[in-house]
Amino acid sequence: MDMILDILKQLGADQSVWYQFAIIIILFYITKFLFLEHLQALIEKREEKTVGLEASANKQLEEIIKIQSEYKNKISKANKEIRNDFETLKNEIVKKEESKYREQEAKINNYIEESRVKIEAEINNKKSEIMNEAEQLSVSLVAKITKGN
Repeated sequence: MDMILDILKQLGADQSVWYQFAIIIILFYITKFLFLEHLQALIEKREEKTVGLEASANKQLEEIIKIQSEYKNKISKANKEIRNDFETLKNEIVKKEESKYREQEAKINNYIEESRVKIEAEINNKKSEIMNEAEQLSVSLVAKITKGN
């Protein structure tokens, strides 16, 4: 301790050091009251707002992600419903058109069968006419051949 006092004496420090120390302490408390507390409050308020805004932004981001996933789910569900409705409607139309097709096909087949029967009847009639005529022609041919020789 003597050494510290010797150093202070060599620097020119005397009993006024204690007064100076007291003045520094008083000035410290005055500046603390006037400036430092307000500065500390401003720093804390700024930190609170920035960190608070970051937390708020994170909450909003989570909410946006949640809403986005709900939107995607609703869109996919709506697409599935529309696809199912489309397939159902398509199948109904196909069944209706297929039944119309079958009806028309049956009508056409009946018409074809009736036409075939009529044509066969006409062919048979013509055949029998030709056969009747063939007999008469053969008789007349035989008669001509026998007369001519």
